[in-house]
Amino acid sequence: MLVPAAAGAASALVLVVLLGCRLHRPLTRVPENALKLTVGVMLAAFGVFWVGEGAGFDWPGEDLAIVALVAGFLAMALATAAMFRRPAPSLARELP
Repeated sequence: MLVPAAAGAASALVLVVLLGCRLHRPLTRVPENALKLTVGVMLAAFGVFWVGEGAGFDWPGEDLAIVALVAGFLAMALATAAMFRRPAPSLARELP
Protein backbone atom coordinates (compact mmCIF):
# COMPACT_ATOMS: atom_id res chain seq x y z
CA MET A 1 0.00 0.00 0.00
CA LEU A 2 3.03 2.28 0.13
CA VAL A 3 3.18 2.73 -3.65
CA PRO A 4 -0.46 3.89 -4.06
CA ALA A 5 -0.11 6.19 -1.04
CA ALA A 6 3.09 7.71 -2.44
CA ALA A 7 1.48 8.13 -5.87
CA GLY A 8 -1.51 9.86 -4.29
CA ALA A 9 0.75 12.18 -2.28
CA ALA A 10 2.84 13.01 -5.36
CA SER A 11 -0.24 13.76 -7.46
CA ALA A 12 -1.65 15.93 -4.66
CA LEU A 13 1.63 17.84 -4.52
CA VAL A 14 1.59 18.43 -8.28
CA LEU A 15 -2.05 19.58 -8.11
CA VAL A 16 -1.36 22.02 -5.26
CA VAL A 17 1.69 23.47 -7.04
CA LEU A 18 -0.27 23.91 -10.28
CA LEU A 19 -3.20 25.53 -8.47
CA GLY A 20 -0.79 27.78 -6.56
CA CYS A 21 0.81 28.95 -9.79
CA ARG A 22 -2.57 29.52 -11.42
CA LEU A 23 -4.22 31.28 -8.47
CA HIS A 24 -1.26 33.33 -7.25
CA ARG A 25 -2.16 36.49 -9.16
CA PRO A 26 -5.88 36.61 -8.21
CA LEU A 27 -5.12 35.82 -4.57
CA THR A 28 -2.81 38.82 -4.28
CA ARG A 29 -5.93 41.00 -4.56
CA VAL A 30 -7.55 39.41 -1.49
CA PRO A 31 -6.93 41.50 1.65
CA GLU A 32 -4.34 39.78 3.83
CA ASN A 33 -6.37 39.97 7.04
CA ALA A 34 -9.44 38.45 5.37
CA LEU A 35 -7.30 35.61 4.06
CA LYS A 36 -5.79 35.02 7.51
CA LEU A 37 -9.24 35.02 9.11
CA THR A 38 -10.56 32.51 6.58
CA VAL A 39 -7.60 30.18 7.01
CA GLY A 40 -7.78 30.42 10.80
CA VAL A 41 -11.51 29.66 10.89
CA MET A 42 -11.08 26.69 8.55
CA LEU A 43 -8.12 25.29 10.52
CA ALA A 44 -9.97 25.63 13.81
CA ALA A 45 -13.17 24.06 12.49
CA PHE A 46 -11.48 21.11 10.81
CA GLY A 47 -9.15 20.67 13.79
CA VAL A 48 -12.02 20.46 16.27
CA PHE A 49 -13.89 18.09 13.97
CA TRP A 50 -10.91 15.75 13.55
CA VAL A 51 -10.07 15.78 17.25
CA GLY A 52 -13.69 14.84 17.96
CA GLU A 53 -13.54 12.09 15.35
CA GLY A 54 -10.33 10.76 16.87
CA ALA A 55 -11.87 10.77 20.33
CA GLY A 56 -14.86 8.79 19.05
CA PHE A 57 -17.40 11.63 19.17
CA ASP A 58 -20.48 11.04 17.00
CA TRP A 59 -21.14 14.35 15.26
CA PRO A 60 -24.79 15.19 14.66
CA GLY A 61 -25.21 15.44 10.91
CA GLU A 62 -21.96 13.55 10.32
CA ASP A 63 -19.64 15.58 8.04
CA LEU A 64 -22.13 18.46 7.78
CA ALA A 65 -21.13 19.33 11.34
CA ILE A 66 -18.06 21.00 9.80
CA VAL A 67 -20.35 23.66 8.31
CA ALA A 68 -21.79 24.39 11.75
CA LEU A 69 -18.29 24.54 13.24
CA VAL A 70 -17.15 26.96 10.52
CA ALA A 71 -20.21 29.15 11.15
CA GLY A 72 -19.63 29.10 14.90
CA PHE A 73 -15.93 29.92 14.69
CA LEU A 74 -16.60 32.68 12.13
CA ALA A 75 -19.33 34.23 14.30
CA MET A 76 -17.07 34.13 17.35
CA ALA A 77 -14.14 35.63 15.44
CA LEU A 78 -16.23 38.48 14.00
CA ALA A 79 -17.84 39.20 17.38
CA THR A 80 -14.45 39.24 19.09
CA ALA A 81 -12.98 41.52 16.42
CA ALA A 82 -15.91 43.92 16.77
CA MET A 83 -15.58 43.90 20.55
CA PHE A 84 -11.91 44.81 20.46
CA ARG A 85 -12.13 47.30 17.59
CA ARG A 86 -11.00 50.66 18.90
CA PRO A 87 -12.99 53.77 18.09
CA ALA A 88 -11.20 56.38 16.02
CA PRO A 89 -9.29 58.83 18.19
CA SER A 90 -11.12 62.10 18.73
CA LEU A 91 -9.47 65.23 17.37
CA ALA A 92 -11.26 67.45 19.85
CA ARG A 93 -9.86 67.53 23.36
CA GLU A 94 -12.31 67.56 26.21
CA LEU A 95 -11.81 70.38 28.70
CA PRO A 96 -12.28 69.69 32.40
